[in-house]
Amino acid sequence: MAPISIRLDRVSKRFDHTVKGEVYAVRDVSLAVSEGELLTLLGPSGCGKSTTLRMIAGFEEPDAGTISIDGKDVTHVLPNKRGIGFVFQNYALFPHLTVFENVAYGLRVQGRDEAAITKAVGEVLELVGLTNYGQQQPHQLSGGEQQRVALARAVVFQPKVLLFDEPLSNLDAKLRVEMREQIRSLQKRIGITTVYVTHDQEEAMAISDRIAVMERGAVVQDGTAHELYYRPATEFVARFIGRTNLVNARVVSADDVEVEGARIGLASGLAAGATVQLVVRPEMIELTPAGAGQAGAGVIAQRTFLGEKTDYQVTLGSATLQVSATDHYRKAPLEVGQPVAVRFHPEGIHVLKQLLI
Repeated sequence: MAPISIRLDRVSKRFDHTVKGEVYAVRDVSLAVSEGELLTLLGPSGCGKSTTLRMIAGFEEPDAGTISIDGKDVTHVLPNKRGIGFVFQNYALFPHLTVFENVAYGLRVQGRDEAAITKAVGEVLELVGLTNYGQQQPHQLSGGEQQRVALARAVVFQPKVLLFDEPLSNLDAKLRVEMREQIRSLQKRIGITTVYVTHDQEEAMAISDRIAVMERGAVVQDGTAHELYYRPATEFVARFIGRTNLVNARVVSADDVEVEGARIGLASGLAAGATVQLVVRPEMIELTPAGAGQAGAGVIAQRTFLGEKTDYQVTLGSATLQVSATDHYRKAPLEVGQPVAVRFHPEGIHVLKQLLI
């Protein structure tokens, strides 16, 4: 098992709000990031993820708890003494300096000699695909190129830890996908421990070894993208990670539950008659044409064609289900108002909790 590179032990941060009084931005957060791992802090605006990152960087000091990097307590150590590289949301490039000088800036502050600076900057610009861009000015670059310069500047001095604060939020959708792939590839090639902050759950799932989901200043679940998607611990995580249906089901037997007349072969571990809440992802439901009045039949309420898939909204009894069909190119599309048989695939369905009804 890889050694721990970053450790947060019961870290909290409070702020004084003019209206609300004392407010916890981060409360009792404990996390461990292994050497070479990419951990993403994921959550909505105001959940505490950026404050947590800024405490790791040293830009904010915690009111309680400790922060360690490579086994050294850095809770009260200045940012420039922590051995971190930081990539800001707005890139924070110096507009009056060339690409070369932007990347070289931190090395000059450290007092490196000119030959070492030239070699290090040349190597890192090649690493991020900007070999011939050294004499360009930031305003001459695209958003993606500016982001790569910011990344090069953060890693040129070989920091122990790399920190990203919403680095792709200013880019268009296509460029965000390209840049997240480049960041992931670079991070793995250099093997640097990384903490990445985003509110975009698809971005988090695409790049992360592990994700810590935050809500109201606390980490509510920490795991791989697969674990969070298929085994969410709370309703908040279920709703935040991907699209989902939260469905009430009645336990029929030890191996079966029922949703509005549709049986699912699913072991709940509860006695017959109990009610449970299920996490059912849209792709875990299959629709086929059905006769009106058929048991377990629903009705298509809405259809949206999205190219690689077709999204349906289906009314099943008192429930409204989101369904995604990826095999629509082989079948005639289902029409709005059409009766459909609803079949649930139990392999990907998760029992979230028992309901007291």
